[in-house]
Amino acid sequence: MSEWEYIRETLAARLDDASAPLIVALDGRCACGKTTLAQRLGAHFHAPVFHMDDFYLPFSLRTPQRLALPGGHIDAERFAREVLEPASQGRELTYRPYRAHENAWGEERLIAPGRMYLAEGSYSLLPGLEMYYGYKIFLTHDKETQRARLLLREGEEKLQAFVEHWIAEEEKYFSACDVRSRADAAFDTSDWW
Repeated sequence: MSEWEYIRETLAARLDDASAPLIVALDGRCACGKTTLAQRLGAHFHAPVFHMDDFYLPFSLRTPQRLALPGGHIDAERFAREVLEPASQGRELTYRPYRAHENAWGEERLIAPGRMYLAEGSYSLLPGLEMYYGYKIFLTHDKETQRARLLLREGEEKLQAFVEHWIAEEEKYFSACDVRSRADAAFDTSDWW
């Protein structure tokens, strides 16, 4: 059985056994395929995908104290309030993605009640969010694969910012929050894509 089949069958079984909507977290290192896997699972299960990148903390709310916390640049409180709470209760939900690179709010999105929801992105397993998830996946890869994927995705100019800032921030979060051991399953995606 391939890892894809394992994940798909595990989630199908969890969904069959669930009395409430199943919310799945896909956390892990940058460029490990969280978005790709979430899109595939979303298409297979007809489930909406929520991106943690849409829940960056607005610049006006960023303080040195907040940014000193692992994942402090993520508005986990808003993600829980606007997405996870109503989804876990089987209610319709609305949210507006925050576009950090533009410092602007996107158009409001309305999501109908469903049986499964997918939360993808680094920081989806921040403390306080874990209680909403029925299944938690951690994705990783080796450093060479990460660098090659980031170079392909971001280009040479942006690669250094990832190496110097974003990867360091993620590693601080993974360590401080013990993310990998809190996941139900972990996969090395070095040879997946």
